[in-house]
Amino acid sequence: MDGFYYDLQSFGEELKNIRKSLNLTQKDVAEQIYINIDTLRKIENGKVMPHQETLDLLSVVFKKDLNETLLRYRLKDYSTFDKIKNSIETKLESGEFEELEKEALKLKKIIQEGKMSLYYERLLKQLLYLVESIIEKTINNNYEKALEKLIVAMKITIPDFALSDYTAFVYNSIEIRILMNIAFILEKQESIEKSIEILLFCLSQLEAEDIKDKIKLYYNLSYSYHLLSNHEKALYYADLGIKTCIEARALDGLSLLYFRKGIAEYHLKKKNYKDSLIKAMHLFEIFGQEKLKTMAIENCKKFYNIDIPIDGSC
Repeated sequence: MDGFYYDLQSFGEELKNIRKSLNLTQKDVAEQIYINIDTLRKIENGKVMPHQETLDLLSVVFKKDLNETLLRYRLKDYSTFDKIKNSIETKLESGEFEELEKEALKLKKIIQEGKMSLYYERLLKQLLYLVESIIEKTINNNYEKALEKLIVAMKITIPDFALSDYTAFVYNSIEIRILMNIAFILEKQESIEKSIEILLFCLSQLEAEDIKDKIKLYYNLSYSYHLLSNHEKALYYADLGIKTCIEARALDGLSLLYFRKGIAEYHLKKKNYKDSLIKAMHLFEIFGQEKLKTMAIENCKKFYNIDIPIDGSC
C-alpha cells in the first residue's frame, strides 16, 4: 500500500458490478487469468487490498484500467485514525492493558465530535468495541460482556455475522483480529479445542503480507497447545513464529515467542530450554517490555520452579 487507506468495500462493489455487466461469473474470471477464485471473492467483498499485478490482469478481462479506478476510492486524511490505532497496538503488545481505558476515552471523544467521515467513523466504532472488549476481559474478568462487544464490533461491517456460522464469511484484517479475540474468550467459555479451531481458521484467511497478524496467531496457537499439554505443537508454532519474525524483520514479536519456545522445551525436557528463556528476557529489555519481562520471570518461578534472574543471566 502507498501510505493511503482505500474504501475497499465500495471499490469491490464496483468490480462486482462490472463483472456482472459483462455476464461473467467469478469462476469465468478466475479461469481466464489464472487468479485464485477466493482472492477474487475477497477483492469483491472489500476484504483485501489487491496487488497492482492482479488489477493489471483483471483490467484485461474487465476492459477497464482498474488501477486508475482504485485511485478514486483513495482516502487521504487518515492520520487521526492511524495514530490512535498504532497507540492501541503498542499498548496491547507491551501488556499495558490498564492504559487501554484512556485510549477508549480518546476514541469516544473523536466519535462524538463527528468530524470524521462515515467510513472512518465506522472503523473507529469497531476499534472502540474491540478495545472495550479487551478491557472487560483483562481488567474486569467479564468474559460474557467482552464477547457481546466483539459480536457488536463484527456486525458493524458484517451485519449477518453469526458465531455459529463464522466460516461462511470473508474477513479483512481488523475483522480477523476481532475473531481472534472471540477465540480467546471461547477458550474460557467453551473449550481450548474450539479456540484453536477458530485461530487456525483465522490463519487460513490471512494474506501473505499480513505478517503481524500471523505472528500473533502463531504465538496464541503455541499458548493454546501448551494449555492442552501438546508441547510438540506448542514448540512447532513458537518456532514458526520466530522464523516469521526474523524473515520479515518484525522483531518486536520475538520476546514472547522465545518465552513460549523455552516453556515448550522445558516440558519436552530439552537441555537448552533456559537459552530460549534467557533470549526472551533480553528481548523484553531491548523492546522496553518491562511488565512482560516481570510477568514472565514470575511465571517461570511460580509454575515451573525455574529461576531466571532479573538481569536475564544464567
